[in-house]
Amino acid sequence: MKKGAGLSLFFGGTAYLGMPHNDAFKKLVFEGIEIYGINHGASRNNNITLDIFSIAENEAARRFGAENSIFLSSGYLAAQLLVQQYYETHLLIYAPDTHPALWIGRPAAPRIKFEEWTEKTINLINGSDQPVMIISNSLNNLIPEIYNFDWLKRINPLKQIVILIDDSHGIGITGNQGEGIYSRLPKLPNIETFVIASMAKALGFDAGLILGNSSGINNLRNSPVYVGSSPPSPGMLYAFVHSEAIYTHELHSLRKNLRLFTDLLESTQKLFFINDFPVFLLLDDEIAVDLLKNGINISSFPYPDPKGVSIHRIVINSIHEKEELEILAKRMNGNG
Repeated sequence: MKKGAGLSLFFGGTAYLGMPHNDAFKKLVFEGIEIYGINHGASRNNNITLDIFSIAENEAARRFGAENSIFLSSGYLAAQLLVQQYYETHLLIYAPDTHPALWIGRPAAPRIKFEEWTEKTINLINGSDQPVMIISNSLNNLIPEIYNFDWLKRINPLKQIVILIDDSHGIGITGNQGEGIYSRLPKLPNIETFVIASMAKALGFDAGLILGNSSGINNLRNSPVYVGSSPPSPGMLYAFVHSEAIYTHELHSLRKNLRLFTDLLESTQKLFFINDFPVFLLLDDEIAVDLLKNGINISSFPYPDPKGVSIHRIVINSIHEKEELEILAKRMNGNG
């Protein structure tokens, strides 16, 4: 980006794979629009529908390691479909920092470490006779931290549990091939697992996805929330179906950029990050101010509380060029 006489660089956002500016992906979107039109504004149980919806859902299930899947118009709708399906019959247990899209009302989400919350949750479930729905993010993209769910094995196997995990910031970039968390979760007979995701992050198109087993997914298809909803843009789904090689290439480019950036840094003491994840938390406010003053725009705003303290993060994506990463690293090294 140009800014006056100087160069302004952008290291923020959630387009981890650079899809909004990927020419090959845009070409597929336009192809899909030519075939299916811009949108399909009919109810999901309409007797007339488009084949691309079932094609895309079968492909998503295959690609992300689930039995079945549903596409909806947004990640928010995917979250609400599931929460509203269970909140009247189950005790909802929210993990720390659960995204507001998963809320019913304003739940008192715990302000404790994830590991401490898991211990409390195991004890609560094992000592309760209520049906329970556990609701959690797959990771914290602000810190960053990727959560481990092996603790589910410590829940009494006689307890019937539903777990809902939001993988919006993991799907497309975590796992060996960007498959996200679903296939890596413990498979336990007493736990029904659903994973939701906004596809508007790494994967670059407006839709929400639910992954689950066929029984659970088919039950959701009978929900009034699902039946009354409109589907995503069929052209976008066409692009998703035909873009696996594009996503694979961009994931490789992203990981290459992440390695290059960390190799260029003289020290990482004032950063917190995890391998192969594109978010770098700045631990020094002065560095953030210096970057912003010198035309390097990073993610720097209070979240989720708009009145809270700003969180400063550098976000690397797959389309950052070597020269841009060198400029950023040079400034970080204090040689700008």
